[in-house]
Formats: sequence, structure tokens, C-alpha cells
Amino acid sequence: MKAADAGSNIRIIALEGDVSAALEAEIAGLVEEVPGKGTVILDFHAAASLDNTALSMLLRLPNTAGHKGKRLLTAGLKGRLLDAFRLARLDESISCFDSIASALKHAGYSGQAPPDLVKPAQGNPASPGDDPWAKPVFRLNVKPMPKAAINLNVKGRRVSGPLQGFGQLWQKTYRIYLPGNTSPAQAISILKQNFTRFQPPANRFFPPPEGISPGEVILINADTPGGLVVTGVMVLYAGPESFTFITPQGHPEAGWVTFSSFKEGDSTIVQIQGLARAGDPVYELAFRIAGSKLQQGIWTHVLQSMLKHLNVDGQVQVTPVCLDTRLQWNRFFNVFLNAQILSMLYTPVLLLRKIRRR
Repeated sequence: MKAADAGSNIRIIALEGDVSAALEAEIAGLVEEVPGKGTVILDFHAAASLDNTALSMLLRLPNTAGHKGKRLLTAGLKGRLLDAFRLARLDESISCFDSIASALKHAGYSGQAPPDLVKPAQGNPASPGDDPWAKPVFRLNVKPMPKAAINLNVKGRRVSGPLQGFGQLWQKTYRIYLPGNTSPAQAISILKQNFTRFQPPANRFFPPPEGISPGEVILINADTPGGLVVTGVMVLYAGPESFTFITPQGHPEAGWVTFSSFKEGDSTIVQIQGLARAGDPVYELAFRIAGSKLQQGIWTHVLQSMLKHLNVDGQVQVTPVCLDTRLQWNRFFNVFLNAQILSMLYTPVLLLRKIRRR
């Protein structure tokens, strides 16, 4: 990684090789040094891959203490890396440019780019072997599901990341520790294979026959204190040691949740990390009253179920962090796609169908 300044308040950070959240502390330090409300250009010309944790890193950078007010731009994202960026809808807040020169121009700098950071575009080649990223899609489609599954509030919707939500931006991390003889790949395989079984009884997941695979849509029919919620998620990324869900419009949260496993000392950590905002004002109010605690109960139950499945004693560690206290009032009208409200309106239809089947 290299960094160079263009002018007094513009910094270019050149990323190389595999880009993930492992680089976050180093990048954050370089961002911190930019004075005031400066601009940071992340140059991806020499990047070979971008994993799911990198998306969360890019979203956190402008919201971390000391970084607020700084503008983040990218240059050189191409091919599947650009597809992933756009699929997560990060490009709606973080502008993407083909070259460093065009990013500098957008930032208001008229001079030449630092010569040691100018590289020819390498095109971000596609990942070898199986591509862990979902293919670009504008509207979600749902494959045939079991008769028990209610298909509502997902088909035809767009995905909605943390930038498209209304409420405060929260990062909530749940962790368990497994013995070191369980590898991260084995842990994620176990979680994938038992994902629906590990859910609490009121939270019914309906994955397609392909299971948790890139681009697949999973329906969710959940009973909550506020009534039935029919929604779903799309598998944004699925690799051997992690996978990420992204929510559709109308879901209680707008964002993504990443399930990962990695080594730490003699232990293998299994982690669930959500990065999301409440989808609309109704959901924000609900989360503040009780929804946040209910959500914590769901993911705690999943990890406790995994511990029980593996006959491992342990506790779930929960770490909630509010990254941005602001409400995005320009997303107020998300309420018209609220899945809980629409599910409640659908409930009489569901009851009539059940009566007719008798």
C-alpha cells in the first residue's frame, strides 16, 4: 500500500492485491492524517480482489471518529469488483472514477497526479475459480419455494444497503469461540448446512435448493410481537470462510449481515456482524422500543444453537456500536414499502386461503 498527497487536503491511497477489512487499521490511519474535510481517493488499479469484509470497511471509513466530514472516492474499480460495488449500492454515496486524474478533477484539484501512484488500468481481473460475488441484478427474483413459504415483499424489489436506510447506523457483532481443531472453512460449512435449523422457531428461513450460494434469494417468514413479517434476503457473497446477506427494500433493516470464521490464537472464532440502519421511520421507532433486543435474541440463538450442535460450552459475545446517530430523512418514504405493514394487510388473505383449503 502506498499513499501520496495531491495538494493540502487530498490523499491518494493505492491498494494492491487482495483488499479486505484486514487493511482497515492501516487505511484508517492514513485517512486520519488528512486535514479537515479533505478528500481520500482509494486507488484500486492494482487490486486483484475485493471480499465482503471490504464493503463494510469502505462504509465504516467515513463514519469513524476523526473521519467524519471527509469525502471518499474510488478510482480504477473495474470488472467484477465494480459490479460488486454497484450491487451493494455503495456507488450511490462513494463516487467511482476510471482514473486517478478524473477523481482528482472531481475533488477540485487541477494539478498532476503524484507520478509514483499513476498506474495503467489493470482491469481488476475476475477471481479465479468460483466467483463468490452475486452477479449484478437490478430487481430480485424468487425461485419456486415450498408451499409453506409465503412469497411477498421480495420479488421485484431492489436490494437496499446501509446507505439506503433511514435510521441510525449500527454495527452489531456476535461471536463465539470454538476449539482450534475446527477450521474456519469447517465452521462456515456447518453454519451453512444448518442455517435454517439454528434459527429460533418464530424465524422461518426458506432457502432455494442451491442453498446459500451467490445471488440466491432466501425467503423469511417471521412471527414478531408486531405481527407477521414476510421478507427475505439475497446472498451477496458466499466464499469458503464467509458469506453475506443483503436486504431488499422494505426489510426491517437496510444493510447487510456477514457470517465469517477466522483463527485467533488457539481458537476458531465464528462471527455474525450486521451493518445496517432501520429501513424507515416505523422500523426505527420499533427498534428503539424493542426490535433491537429481539434482533439480538435471533443471532444469539443462532450461535448458541451452533455451540450446542458442536457440544461446545461457551457464551455469545455481543458488541453493538452506533457508527452514525443521524437519521436520513431523505429516506422517509421507504415506509411505503414497509414489509411488516404490507404483511399485516396480507394476513386476512392468508386466513381466507387457509379456510378454503379445509
